[in-house]
Amino acid sequence: MSERIRLDDLYRLLTPSQPRVSPDGRWVAYVVQGFRKKENDRYQNLWLACTGGSTKPHRLTRGTTKDSAPAWSPDGRYLAFVSTRPHEIEVSTILTEAKPETEHKKGPDKPQAQLWVLDMHRGGEPRQLTWRDEGVTDFDWSPCGTRLVFSSRDPGKAHQRYLESIRGKDSEGEKGPLVIERVQHKFDGSGYLDDVHTHLFIVELESRRVSQLTAGSCDEGSPRWSPDGSWIAFLSNRTGDADNNRRVDIWMVSPCGKEARRLTAGDVNAGSLCWSPDSKNVAFVSPLEPENAYVLRHLMVVSIAKAEPVDDLAGWVGRGWSSVGGVVPDHPAGDVVASARAYPSALGSTLARVLTAGLDRPVVGQPWWVNAGELVAPVGDRGQTRLALARLDGDTRLVLPAAGDRMCSLARDAHAAGNMLVVGLGRPSTGTDLYALPLAALEEADPEEHATRLTDHNPWLESRATAGYERITFANSEGGEVEALVALPPGFDPAQGVSPVLVYIHGGPMTYDGPDFRFDVQYWAGQGYLVLMVNYRGSISYGEGFCQMIRGDWGPREHDDVMSGVQAVIERGWGDPERLYCTGFSQGGIMTNWAVGHTDRFRAAASEHGMWDYVAAYGTDDCHLWWQDDMGVPWQNPEQYRRASPASAVESIRTPLLITAGELDWRCPLSQSEQLYLALKKRGVPTRLVIYQGERHAISTPRRALDRICRISRWFADYGGLPLDDSSAAPYPDPYAP
Repeated sequence: MSERIRLDDLYRLLTPSQPRVSPDGRWVAYVVQGFRKKENDRYQNLWLACTGGSTKPHRLTRGTTKDSAPAWSPDGRYLAFVSTRPHEIEVSTILTEAKPETEHKKGPDKPQAQLWVLDMHRGGEPRQLTWRDEGVTDFDWSPCGTRLVFSSRDPGKAHQRYLESIRGKDSEGEKGPLVIERVQHKFDGSGYLDDVHTHLFIVELESRRVSQLTAGSCDEGSPRWSPDGSWIAFLSNRTGDADNNRRVDIWMVSPCGKEARRLTAGDVNAGSLCWSPDSKNVAFVSPLEPENAYVLRHLMVVSIAKAEPVDDLAGWVGRGWSSVGGVVPDHPAGDVVASARAYPSALGSTLARVLTAGLDRPVVGQPWWVNAGELVAPVGDRGQTRLALARLDGDTRLVLPAAGDRMCSLARDAHAAGNMLVVGLGRPSTGTDLYALPLAALEEADPEEHATRLTDHNPWLESRATAGYERITFANSEGGEVEALVALPPGFDPAQGVSPVLVYIHGGPMTYDGPDFRFDVQYWAGQGYLVLMVNYRGSISYGEGFCQMIRGDWGPREHDDVMSGVQAVIERGWGDPERLYCTGFSQGGIMTNWAVGHTDRFRAAASEHGMWDYVAAYGTDDCHLWWQDDMGVPWQNPEQYRRASPASAVESIRTPLLITAGELDWRCPLSQSEQLYLALKKRGVPTRLVIYQGERHAISTPRRALDRICRISRWFADYGGLPLDDSSAAPYPDPYAP
């Protein structure tokens, strides 16, 4: 039998993503992410593959920085991208405000992503186009290929002095105090937020001269140049109170900045916009209820003929709504949750066509136009990501993978150009690779038969014994059908005995577990665990009704579905009822906390970066708008906040619990884990708290990712689980390890 996956295999794992097809359809540029062991970091480089599959992929960029967002110029000669690589030194001929790296000392401590371009005809090193202190967040080519529009934070003089102060880069060298007035005062991964706005700029390809396109008191992002060159569409919340609502509209500005129009009417939370080839329509993705996190995000199309002229774009703030909203009344009349939903009411309605309404499935990625009348978009369908083909005439259907192939899932960043489509297709045991197929193949019964595999970045997996997946359905206590994925240990044979069960609860809660390669799942299955992943109520890919069931009342339904799944694998003769373990990250950590308070069936559990007391969480996390929409505000609805909190069952917890947290996690703050830890310690429950210093919500380094797996495995082993037999690869010392 082949060797099972080992911890050190993580450093061999390469993941392709962000494919971008050249205008003629012959080439695809994409990003490959990998890990470096010695440096304990992850890197991203650009690669190039022929869509015909006639040659092996070619690496375009090297180094230890992060290269991403490749984009071809309209004539296919240039490939632009953003990168955190060191600045060019020789800039004496650049007619911009750019300065050599040695003179750039006022920006953030970490390198900021800048805009770079490769000449794909002549070759050579990439050429730097921007030198923004605050970096570049997004960009797009002009149709003539001589200019690019990009978005960037744009501090004025007062804000620049403030940023230098809080970063310790002023004359005193000491970090000054944070001064905050924003409601959304913090965000995980970004830190404490300031009032610096993001605006649009245009850079000339040859001269690298930069000119500012937008200004004012609002943010502008995701710029997209129309194919005819007339307009630049972008996203902006111009309610005047962007921290208290999710009303993101699509706006248009002429490249000279003299004309502006509003394309949506204030009743959407628009994203993932893209122009039709004839420049007559803009497609985008939005829920029909902007502040409701449990409704589906649909693919929509709006005609630019319906755009409203805007006389003063910079000053166009707060118009188009009957009220700005945001302030919760002190003495609500009636339902306190409804009263707390103090959102702006749009005066108009966006005259858009909703193309995916008939699917009852969410759009989960960027849509792309096939032609002026058709689009493709990634869609979540019953725990699987599939591709939908949507026509403006209303005919929308799921096309790839074929309906019968439930053990394959698309990556969420497909791309179409030049009559060619490139998608990432992944399976549980092989990882994700890129495939190309003609757009015409989407009309076939099984488009995958016409696909050409372009990449094979992980051939080493062929020498590993990996887990096979089974998809099971079962009934919860209310008789509803629930689905789960089960990763079976390599060589699993129920006739030879049952396996210990590791219940792995997904986050979100509005995400879903799909048949993807997951390193931790494959590792645990390789150790001998049967890994159970339940798509409980709230998982978005099973329809809006299934997801809406948990709105404002997290806990009991998800737990019922998970425990029904546990019983299902036991009744199948697969799982050992005496050796049950539970873990989960983020919402999975929340549900682990809930589980140990409502069942004693688990011998041990591990709560990862979860929540405990929702009243205490309000204002310390970055989700105030979500809480407000679900349960109102805690001072007006304390009973429901406490009833829904895992802390409500603290006196019932007996299960040994490992708790992990990020020191700087502002999605699920460290204080939540500390409260849980101390409560269990005071009650004599075996527990341990692991705090990852400097870590935010997501695990950022490979060493910590492996440490997480080791600590959970050891904790379960201490309570009758399977031994960790490659502990020599454990990244960090454990003072409590035997």
